[in-house]
Amino acid sequence: MKIGEGAVRLTEFSCFRDWLGYAFGLMLASLAVFMLLTRFFNQGQPVDELKVVAPPPMNTMEQLLAVQNAISQVEQLIQDGNIGLLKVRALLLSVFPQASDKFAAVLLGMGLVLAILPLKYVVLLGFLEVSTRYSPARKESSERCARRMREWWFSIPAAPVVLDREKDDKKKK
Repeated sequence: MKIGEGAVRLTEFSCFRDWLGYAFGLMLASLAVFMLLTRFFNQGQPVDELKVVAPPPMNTMEQLLAVQNAISQVEQLIQDGNIGLLKVRALLLSVFPQASDKFAAVLLGMGLVLAILPLKYVVLLGFLEVSTRYSPARKESSERCARRMREWWFSIPAAPVVLDREKDDKKKK
């Protein structure tokens, strides 16, 4: 094996060597041509002004309420992120075997698909799926699948919880 053959083989097996690179280059070239044509044909014409409506003046109390609302929204986003991380941790550590088995089966299926099909076909299938997801023929099944995935995700507890009640010394009469 000569020096540089490894790099050549790597580029031969690259999934994007056929047409995707040309498509990306064509897209960039088209964008440049569009910019040049726009500049050429709009020379000397004023650009339309943007009209921005200023927010109404707020007193100190309204400003504090707006800041408090923004902080509570950020706290909610952080809490949702933490719950998501705990759920992924629970799946990976098989805390809940039924959900972890389904997740492992999906990962195995995805791994087999990636091992059997070339990556460029997987990318094309993904693009086709995203492009046709809300078409009339697939809208109902896509929504049903999304609803099932949402229900499955919400059925996974973030962490195992045990409710420990203190035992009362008093006897109930």
